Amino acid sequence: MNKLLVLLCVCSAVPALAADHVITVTFDSIAAIPTKSGEMLDKSMFRFGPAVPGAIEDTSAASSNGLGKSKEEACRWALLSSFIKMQAKAKQAGKKVVGVRTYAGATEGATKDNLVCLAGAMVVRSTVKAGYK
Repeated sequence: MNKLLVLLCVCSAVPALAADHVITVTFDSIAAIPTKSGEMLDKSMFRFGPAVPGAIEDTSAASSNGLGKSKEEACRWALLSSFIKMQAKAKQAGKKVVGVRTYAGATEGATKDNLVCLAGAMVVRSTVKAGYK
C-alpha cells in the first residue's frame, strides 16, 4: 500500500515538471546539420513569410527527445525532420516551399532567423506550416 501511495505522489508531480518553453533557432543552424542518412537541406527551396495565395498548404509536426542534448539542439532536429519532409514533397512536385511559418503553441515564427519550438521537460515539439508553389 505504501509503494502505491509513493507511486501516485510521484506520478502526480510529473505534470508540474512539464512546463513548456518557447525555443528560438535560425534556419541556417538547421540547414548546417546533415540528417542521419547524410541528406542536407537545400536552402534555396524555402521562402519564409505569410501564407502564399494559390500555394498548396501543408503542415508537418515533429518532435525530438531532449535527453542528452540541449533544448536548442532538440529543436533543430525536430525542425530538420519537418523541413526534410517538405523539401522531398516540393522536389517531387517540382515546386518550392513557400510561406514557411513555425509554431510553438500560440507563438509564430515566420522569418528564417526566428523559428520556434515548444520545449517540455523531456520532449521538444515543432509545427511547420507552408505551401508548395
